[in-house]
Amino acid sequence: MPGCRNGCHRLLQLALMCLGLLLSGCSSVIDADQARLCRATAPALHDEGTEIVETQIAPVLNDPAALRYRYRARGPLGSAPHEIVCRFAAQAGAGRFQLAGLVQDGTPLGVVKLYILKRWWLEESRGEARGAPLFRLGMRGAYWLQQALGGLVLMGVYGLIATGFALVHGLYGRINLAFGEVAVAGGVYMLVAVSIAGAVGRLGPAGLMAALLAGIGGAALLSWVIGRTVIAPIVVRARSAQPVLIATLAVAIVLAELFRLTSPLRENWLPALMSRPIFIAGQDGFIATATPAQFLAAGLTLTGISLLLGLVRFTGYGRSWRAHADDPLMAALIGVRVPRLVGVTFALAGSCAGLAGVAMVVAYGTITPGDGLSMTLKALISAIIGGIGSVPGALLGAALVASVEIVWSSAFDIAYRDVVIYSLLAAVLILRPEGLLQRAAASPREF
Repeated sequence: MPGCRNGCHRLLQLALMCLGLLLSGCSSVIDADQARLCRATAPALHDEGTEIVETQIAPVLNDPAALRYRYRARGPLGSAPHEIVCRFAAQAGAGRFQLAGLVQDGTPLGVVKLYILKRWWLEESRGEARGAPLFRLGMRGAYWLQQALGGLVLMGVYGLIATGFALVHGLYGRINLAFGEVAVAGGVYMLVAVSIAGAVGRLGPAGLMAALLAGIGGAALLSWVIGRTVIAPIVVRARSAQPVLIATLAVAIVLAELFRLTSPLRENWLPALMSRPIFIAGQDGFIATATPAQFLAAGLTLTGISLLLGLVRFTGYGRSWRAHADDPLMAALIGVRVPRLVGVTFALAGSCAGLAGVAMVVAYGTITPGDGLSMTLKALISAIIGGIGSVPGALLGAALVASVEIVWSSAFDIAYRDVVIYSLLAAVLILRPEGLLQRAAASPREF
C-alpha cells in the first residue's frame, strides 16, 4: 500500500494544480460586506414598492475598490435593466465599509444625495444602537472581531465538506470532487422547499426547519446515489485513483450546469427573516455587528461538526469505519457489514456537505452553482493540510484555512487571497506531506 499511497498523493497534487488554474481563470473575488452594501443602495434609488431582481454583481476592471451591480427594477409601469457602480474608500481595512461614490446608469450620484443615502438609508438601521453596543472596544479591535465573526461560518462550511472528503477517503483512499456541488445541491433544495412553504402560507420556524431538513436530506440522498452508482463500481473495477477523480469531476460539472440552467425557474434567495443586526462591540468609529442568521448558520455548522466527532468516536458506526479504514479485509472477517457501512458513509458525508450548503443560504441568503468549485478546493485543501482521511485533521485544516483567508482579506489585497491559500498547501505538502495530524498517528487513518 505505500506505493499506492505515494501514487495517489502525486495524483492528488496534480488534480489540485489543475483545479486551481481553472478556479483562478473563471472566478471573481468579491468582498461580501461590500456586496451587501451595494445591494442595499438599489431600493433607495427607485419608487417605494419597486421589486429589485439581481442579475449580476462583479468587480470593476482596474478598480479594486469598486463593484458593479446589475439588476432589473419591476414596477407598475413595467421592468427595466439598471446598473450601479459602488466605489468604496479602501479595498482593505475599515475603509472598505465606507461608500465613497455611486454611479447609477452612467450618472454619478451627487454629493448631497450620496450623503442622504448613507445617513438616512444605509445607516438608519444602525443609528438606533450605534451609541450603545453590548461592549466597548477600540476601532481596530472591533474590526478584527467583525472578521472573526464572519470567519466562524467559513470555518464551519469548509470543515463540514472536508470531513466528507475524510470519511470517503478513509474507506476507499479516493477523492470525491463532487462534494462542493453536493453542498450547492443542499442549498438549492432548501431554497426550493422555502419557496414551496411560502406558497402554502407564511414562512415560520416550522417551515424553515422543514426546509433545512429537506436540504440536508436531499444532499445526503444525492451523495448516496453518487457513491453507489459512480464511486463504488469504479473502485471495484479499477485499482488506480484516476478513474474516480475523473468520474466525480464529471459529476460535479453535470450538477453545476444543471443548477445553472434551472436557476431562472426557481426562487434563488432566502427571505430576510433574521437580518436585523446585533451591535456587539465597538465605539462610534466602528461597531462590530452580526445578525441572528449568521449566529444560526455558525451554530448549525458547529453543532454538525460536534455530532460528527461524537458519532465517529463513540458509536458502533465509528468503530466499524475506523476498522475498515485500517484493514478492510479484517473488518469484513470480524463481522463489519461493508455494503451497509459504505452506504451510511456516503449518506453521512452528503449530510455534512448539505449542512454546509444550507448554512451558506442561512448566512448569506443564497448559493450559486459557481460556489461549488471554490468550496471543493478550499475544503480539499483543508482535508490535505489536516491529514487526508482524518476527521479531526480535516476540521483543524478548515480552521487554519478559514483563519488565513479572513486575516489576509482583512489586512491585505483580497485579490491575492487564493494565491496565499494555495501557497500554504504547497508548503504543507513539501514540509509535512502526511498532514498536521498524520505523523503523530500510529496508523495512517487513526482517529
